[in-house]
Amino acid sequence: MSKKSYSTIQMPKRPGEMISGTSYPLTVGDLRNAIAYLDDDVEIDFGSTLDGSPLRFYRFKWRGEMLLQMELNEED
Repeated sequence: MSKKSYSTIQMPKRPGEMISGTSYPLTVGDLRNAIAYLDDDVEIDFGSTLDGSPLRFYRFKWRGEMLLQMELNEED
């Protein structure tokens, strides 16, 4: 995958850095850094439940002025 030049609102501080679970909240900046140079058609996978049912993106929902919730659905 070649790096492309993108016009973004805010340049990522650590482009392409992968993050894993942490005790701190996941922020938009964390996501922006992780996906900064990915092509628009790269798929995102949310894994599965313990019984193997895939988790699918459902919607974004504002839960406060500074909290955007990403809702997932379990697919049968």
